[in-house]
Amino acid sequence: MPQSLRLSLTAGAGLLFLALIAAIAVSGQTPIGPEQVVNSSATSRVAASDAPNVVVFLTDDMRKDDLAYLPHVRSLLADEGMTFTQAQSPHPLCCPARAELMTGQYAQNNGVRHNSGRYGGWQAFDPSSTIATWAEAAGYATALHGKHLNKFDADAPADPGWTNFDILLEPATDYENFTFFDGDTYTDDYVTTRLDERTVADIDTWAGRRPFLIFANHVAPHIWFPASAKGDGDGDRGGMVPPAEAAYAQALTGLTPKAFKAPSFNEADMRDKESIVRGRAKLKPEAMRRLNLGRIRSLLSVDEAVRHTVEALERTGELDDTFIVFTSDNGYALGEHRYTGKDRLTDEILDVPLVVRGPGVPAGTRSDRPVSLVDLTTTIAQLMSLTPTLTTDGESFAATLRDPAVPGHRDTMLIQTGAKDPSARFAGWAYRGVLTERYSYGRRINNAPADGFLYDRTKDPFELTNLLLDKRYVAVRRELERRYRLLDDCAGSSCNRGFGPVPKPGR
Repeated sequence: MPQSLRLSLTAGAGLLFLALIAAIAVSGQTPIGPEQVVNSSATSRVAASDAPNVVVFLTDDMRKDDLAYLPHVRSLLADEGMTFTQAQSPHPLCCPARAELMTGQYAQNNGVRHNSGRYGGWQAFDPSSTIATWAEAAGYATALHGKHLNKFDADAPADPGWTNFDILLEPATDYENFTFFDGDTYTDDYVTTRLDERTVADIDTWAGRRPFLIFANHVAPHIWFPASAKGDGDGDRGGMVPPAEAAYAQALTGLTPKAFKAPSFNEADMRDKESIVRGRAKLKPEAMRRLNLGRIRSLLSVDEAVRHTVEALERTGELDDTFIVFTSDNGYALGEHRYTGKDRLTDEILDVPLVVRGPGVPAGTRSDRPVSLVDLTTTIAQLMSLTPTLTTDGESFAATLRDPAVPGHRDTMLIQTGAKDPSARFAGWAYRGVLTERYSYGRRINNAPADGFLYDRTKDPFELTNLLLDKRYVAVRRELERRYRLLDDCAGSSCNRGFGPVPKPGR
């Protein structure tokens, strides 16, 4: 169905629906309610006229330290809201992370474990119950702009729940030549500019009429895969350095990647690493420098899009009633441990930026509470007073948004990656493990038990020394393995346990 017809039909139905329930509309809603994990028992309801809007900016493969180069995100969001210093992508790859954000569930429950294969991509995803359908049931207008799950079938109907299903069709990582779901096709253009325009257009359409939920899923700073080229070898998987918008083509010349300052960059001794990476050759610093510069330049356009969105919200009178979230689907390695890319469980890949501005969020604050993308969906659902029709696995941090000192209950987070090889003994899985405040632990579960890692991040923040076979850490390893086995098939509140202290290492 053409986009204009979808919008007009949905808007008309929404106005009629709101008119029917106007007499029972809730007033005086508290912006942030008590902390809770949202489940699926309550009935649907229409959003009140004063219900908050939510706009989510999702970048693709952005490192946490990339925030330093985005002045508008810092001044308009971080200085006016809360920055989470310990935000994690617990399944750090495009499709699994996006499925987590749509459902608030880990991959063992939402079914998406990789980007492709039997357990990967859009084909493995069930869109029948997502934050979009919950929001639609509550009377929200909803939009999904930009990147969706990989390998979306262009002949398929729109995923349910979206008033404006405005995704990029494959190849969704072409910055210059691209097509949207409604058929709009652009050549020799720039994708961030168009995503920016389409996001602002929805705000202008819905402001003052309906509360709205908008996901602006940007391509940047993902490596460039033009439909017509195989790539020049920079970065992982043969992709090309992201192209910059003309305005930023000469920006930050001479920039040195922050990764270069880490002792893990081109790590000297890889003999203690997992089998899949221990034989890797050192990377060429100049290639990493070019890749980093292209990534940052591409993000400058996203930074400008943030400014335009804030201006639109202010112009329409919606800014004070809107939560604005800025985050990434996963982090990215730029030569740490001789690796570039994602889909591994190292610090620079698990870490993501997370900034939230909105009603009740104290300006210029920071929280050290460990949170994840799974938690973010549960939190947004609570802020919007939605009723999920499935059991979410996240722990809401809504109360922390009101007071950054409020801690969470969970002290151990499940972390994992998937595999596309269906012949693997544990089909669909690769790495699985846990993360605590001090330790990072995981195994390649299709391999021998010794093929994994254990890092004491208090003593070794750059994860240089693998302690998996260290006799001093036997009790630590056993306890972390026990916690992993209790979490590997968790669902709902069982994913958010407080296990207590980990045994101290021996001498």
